[in-house]
Amino acid sequence: MDQTGTENLILVTRDRNGIAVVTINRPKSLNSLTRPMMVRLALQINALGKDESVRVIILTGSGRAFCSGVDLTAAEEVFKGDVKDVETDLVAQMELCKKPIIGAINGFAVTAGFEIALACDILIAAKGAKFMDTHSRFVVFYMLLR
Repeated sequence: MDQTGTENLILVTRDRNGIAVVTINRPKSLNSLTRPMMVRLALQINALGKDESVRVIILTGSGRAFCSGVDLTAAEEVFKGDVKDVETDLVAQMELCKKPIIGAINGFAVTAGFEIALACDILIAAKGAKFMDTHSRFVVFYMLLR
C-alpha cells in the first residue's frame, strides 16, 4: 500500500493499446473523495500524461457513482492549507494533461465529482447518470459545522 493508504481507493490499469483506466474505488461512500485520494488522483493523471505508452486516459468510478464529491467527514482536511497547489490539484492536472481524458460517468457526479467530470475532454454517460452542482448547499453545511 502507498504512504497515504489510497492505493486500493484509486486504481490504475493500463493495457498494451495505450489505454489507462483510473477508477475511483470507494463505492460504499459513492466514491466520495478525501484529501489523500484527491492528491493521488492528481499525481496519477500527471504521471499518465507524461507516460509515452499512454494514448488516452479513462476516468471512472466503481459501483453506482462516478464521484459524489468531497467526503463531508473529511471536508476540513480537504480545504485547509493550500488547496490550489497545481501539483496536487486534480482539475489543474487534468487541464494540463496533453492526453485526452474520457470521463465514463456511471452514476452520480455531484459537486466536486461534477467539476471533475467537466474537466474531462469527452464525457460518456450511462443512461442513469446524474449531474448535480450542490456547492451552495455544501457551503451552508460547512459553515454550520464550524
